Amino acid sequence: MAKQKMIIDCDTGVDDAQAIMMALSRPEVDVIAITCVNGNVDIENVCRNTLRVLKVCDALHIPVFRGCTRPIIHHEEDASHYHGLDGMGDLPNPPEVDLSCIQEEHAVNALIRLTKKYEGEIKVVAMAPLTNFGVALRMDPDFSRRLQSLVIMGGNIQGKGNRSASIASEFNFGTDPEAAYVVIHEMACEITIVSWEVCLSATYPWEKAHECFNLHTPKSNFLQAITKTTIEKQKARGEPGYRSCDTTAMAVALDSSIILESVKMFTVVELNGSNTRGMLVADWRNKLCKPPNVTIVEKTDTKKSLTLWRGMVLE
Repeated sequence: MAKQKMIIDCDTGVDDAQAIMMALSRPEVDVIAITCVNGNVDIENVCRNTLRVLKVCDALHIPVFRGCTRPIIHHEEDASHYHGLDGMGDLPNPPEVDLSCIQEEHAVNALIRLTKKYEGEIKVVAMAPLTNFGVALRMDPDFSRRLQSLVIMGGNIQGKGNRSASIASEFNFGTDPEAAYVVIHEMACEITIVSWEVCLSATYPWEKAHECFNLHTPKSNFLQAITKTTIEKQKARGEPGYRSCDTTAMAVALDSSIILESVKMFTVVELNGSNTRGMLVADWRNKLCKPPNVTIVEKTDTKKSLTLWRGMVLE
């Protein structure tokens, strides 16, 4: 059976690293490229962190592409307050990597080229601000028609924001609202949204999470080291279990049966509201009478996705 070709677009912080490791652990998946974009931290740290993950997974053969260094219009914003200044929980003694391993080709050009080479075969998992895709659509309007599907970790449909700059938008969409708008309104392929709200409910019991981090394998040791700070932050907030947004999205991309409830809906991205800029607004009552443009995941099977978690750290 042919493997599923996948491109991962990331701003590699802690949960991006986990999601990449999850994808690489699956024998049925062929990660043909990783594209980086400014987001959780600056682009250089994103590229460096991505190489670190690949080194731990013995997968440095996968090409990594440096993408957009800032949002299309919006001012720069990062999440170093959560992921650490380096994006990896301020990891002590991190794996040494060589940034010259980053491909010279820009990530946007790589996305366009690879979709031409493997037309209709590539599933993209987007776990960062959508800048690379917004630019790709402007450079090549037919870009998205060549994709098999797109799974996005981003957006929020209940107004539960997680950014300091806006009370009602999610980080990835709020960091580059224009790119999110272009993607949601112009992508021609199937789009699945794993929103901030569903990630809030997709938590793993603390004892199960700690079991995965304490298997004493090279991969689990790495995960334990990079996740230490975020675990402390989540426990300090009294969260009922461990939450990892990007691995929730990756689990959905790897196994659609993990989706327990979903709804097809027409959505828009708010660009003008002072408190809602970047929010994904769903037309729940079909007031606009427009056909659905996304599938919104409403509930996931955390027991099944926990199996994927455990599988990525056994070696």
